[in-house]
Amino acid sequence: MNKIKVMNELLANKIAAGEVVEKVVSIVKELVENSVDAKASNIKVDLKEAGLREIIVTDDGIGMEKEDAVLAFQRHATSKLYTDDDLFSIHSLGFRGEALPSIAAVSDVELKTCQNDIGTLIHIKGGKIIENKNSEAREGTTIKVTNLFFNTPARLKHLSSPYTELANVVEYINKMALSYPNIKFKLTNDEREILNTDGSGNLLKVIRSIYGLDIAKKMLEINSSNNDYEISGYISLPEVNRSSRNHMTVLVNGRVVRNQILNKVINDSYSSFKEDSRYPIVVLKINTDPSLIDVNIHPSKQDIKFSNFEDLKTLISTTIVDTIKTKLLIPKIEVKEEIVNKYENLSLNLERNSISDVETNNNIKTKLTNLVNFNYEPNNELDIENEREEYIEEISPQKLPELYPIGLALGTYIVCENEKGIYLIDQHAAQERINYEKNSYLLSHPNNDIISPLIPIIIEFPVGEFIIISENLDILTLLNIKIEPFGSNSFRVVSHPTWFPKGHEEEIIRRILEEIKDKKKDFNLAKFNDSLAKLISCKMSVKANTRITKEAQEEIINELRKCNNPFNCPHGRPTIIHFTIYELEKMFKRSI
Repeated sequence: MNKIKVMNELLANKIAAGEVVEKVVSIVKELVENSVDAKASNIKVDLKEAGLREIIVTDDGIGMEKEDAVLAFQRHATSKLYTDDDLFSIHSLGFRGEALPSIAAVSDVELKTCQNDIGTLIHIKGGKIIENKNSEAREGTTIKVTNLFFNTPARLKHLSSPYTELANVVEYINKMALSYPNIKFKLTNDEREILNTDGSGNLLKVIRSIYGLDIAKKMLEINSSNNDYEISGYISLPEVNRSSRNHMTVLVNGRVVRNQILNKVINDSYSSFKEDSRYPIVVLKINTDPSLIDVNIHPSKQDIKFSNFEDLKTLISTTIVDTIKTKLLIPKIEVKEEIVNKYENLSLNLERNSISDVETNNNIKTKLTNLVNFNYEPNNELDIENEREEYIEEISPQKLPELYPIGLALGTYIVCENEKGIYLIDQHAAQERINYEKNSYLLSHPNNDIISPLIPIIIEFPVGEFIIISENLDILTLLNIKIEPFGSNSFRVVSHPTWFPKGHEEEIIRRILEEIKDKKKDFNLAKFNDSLAKLISCKMSVKANTRITKEAQEEIINELRKCNNPFNCPHGRPTIIHFTIYELEKMFKRSI
């Protein structure tokens, strides 16, 4: 008896569904791409319970005749490829003929379509046709998917939470709207509108619909080409960045693609303008001859290979760098006018590094410290001092010897001496270490000292991120931060700890929310607190190329001597370098 048999079509479709249909967004992706291929100008996606209960995709495309509607649910049936040569010049988003039969094999599907004023209804459950009849004549096609994975319980069990499934769908529809600004996209969940673009063809309007007006105003248009590729789209100013790569959208001939190398090229182009751990918001459209790319790599059709890839990488990098350089990237630092006026002469002396003779009473010293620290002020000075006293009581014994400052080199390095030689201290790295250990203590010993901002802080997120953050607001309670929804996709900050540095509250809270969004699955409070302490400490510390008083230098040295680890900043850079007397004499050939 033969052991090898050809599996039946239904079983083959179920197996294919394991690759094509992984989660809710997989179904939405395949159906929306079919609508785009059908030349629709309006595409509406309606979900119930994030698509776990029901998915309806409606378009006004060209529709199908009855025979084609039935044939579309057969495996490898397609209207987009007919010959081998067509595979080398793919112009459509779909072409494999696997999506509809795979979806129908693991769900309950109802299709209504129309062509030549003749409507058709096809009802398929678990791959078997239940109904095939005429229906009302309505322009375009509507597909309703219910009972997802009803006959494959193992796959059903591994679906994510409604929040995660919805966030994935929102992210995908956002990218499709960016890819096709000439198509009007509408997305709803449980009859609540999440996205609604106008289909005007204006990409910047779509960016505004997704990211908000503030981000849209900080996007730079790009446009360039070489012999093989044309690129266009928008890139954000370096000051607009995110904690993950998810906001770098790459579109090739209208197709949303994933390519780690391209993402790295884009991010590396920003390397001299921002932190390495942050990523820009980018909408990059690449147009090329279909024969120069290969999209037939994976059933998802999101992986892609390029011909003349090095030329494309060079084109992208050069265009981004040149576009950014056309803008004046000087940060705006706000200093209180009364402080500038009152201490104008003091500032001039500071520039000449000759402020050692200036009056050093506590009031003057405090205001000068504020001035040279980019106007950093605590929100509640009394509370800070109380918490500081508690912190100092628990720190370890001194680990650095007595050091005596004798000057400031290059506005960055404190030059010290003692009987053992000369020391150079990086003032920013040293103060960053001091602030880091203090902030780490405050985060691990939280109290109830909070403050409400006088001017409301409103933070806007794309809807998909808003949904994820809303699911994890309990984390903020641990940090003494209270926020509440404000509109459809924004939060209003109700209160926050008093020790957040003044002027940086919104930036810090935004970074906290982004961290929560990105670490939702493996969130660790200790690691999160450590990351937050590093962020705040950097903001609080005196910058390089800032000339500070001798008294301020002495204060940094004394505080650094009290640190548990005075030798490195939180990011691993050294805070101090020592030149022994022997090494100095050897360099000057005084010692052999």
